[in-house]
Amino acid sequence: MRRSEDATPTRMLRTSCRNFNHGRANAPVRCCPSCGEIVNAAVAALTCAVAVHDRRRRDRDAFCVDCGTVLRVTT
Repeated sequence: MRRSEDATPTRMLRTSCRNFNHGRANAPVRCCPSCGEIVNAAVAALTCAVAVHDRRRRDRDAFCVDCGTVLRVTT
């Protein structure tokens, strides 16, 4: 699953997510690890390997900061 690619600077500040990347003018990551919203469209989207997603899951991220894929495992 991926989040929408239509993020613009006017949509960067969200009230429902507490991650500080939303308020930054130049966030160092493409997607927010908490909600998956694109916070910096200037960062190129990457195609991640399974090992990268496994590491991000161990870091307890809900979304991949590079590609926006949902990392939560549903049972």
